[in-house]
Amino acid sequence: MAVLHYTLDFKLRAPADVSATVRGLQSIFQEQEMTENVHDSEGQGYLATFVGKNGRFAILRMHSHGLVTFDLQCLEGDDVVQVDNLLNALEKKLKALLDGNIQRIKRLPALIRGSDVDRYWPTADGRLMEYDIDEVVYEKESAYQNIKILHSLQFGNMLILNGDVNLAESDLPYTQAIMGSGKEHYAGKEILILGGGDGGILHEAVKLKPKMITMVE
Repeated sequence: MAVLHYTLDFKLRAPADVSATVRGLQSIFQEQEMTENVHDSEGQGYLATFVGKNGRFAILRMHSHGLVTFDLQCLEGDDVVQVDNLLNALEKKLKALLDGNIQRIKRLPALIRGSDVDRYWPTADGRLMEYDIDEVVYEKESAYQNIKILHSLQFGNMLILNGDVNLAESDLPYTQAIMGSGKEHYAGKEILILGGGDGGILHEAVKLKPKMITMVE
């Protein structure tokens, strides 16, 4: 059972009236039958948690420097329409209460945590990417590294080594470009591949019936 994590942020031009804003939002949480618990934020604005039906859990925080954040966690299989209605009602109400003071609104799609198939993988420069992965094709902890082959609807099979995405079946044009895009002929020739054969070069080279292939890493 996975958890869906929704986020809604309001970046304000100036700190909001906490008391008035909170009073204006109470009816929404009451309609959702969510129980409020206010926490001591040590003078750093307003912080409250809400627990509702079907395991819903929310955190509302009004930061003293002028930022309103709302985080909502729901169990997979929860009523999507009800969840969407809650987020829509909250966003609409905050727009009305903070009218003229809003600099930016950011609402993100749900982050899926703890699912059987992990769809989030970091890039080489530290960014987090979500892939449309629907299947774990292969997974093994070798003597040298962790090896995963995951299937993506968009990219085909993807090779992931030690948590880093290396290549996918969709990288074939990259391989073809390295090999000359059909302008070079390899049949009966000797081929030297320097490195690990990135992009599936060895696999493609074998198809061209060379005399010999040597790989040097």
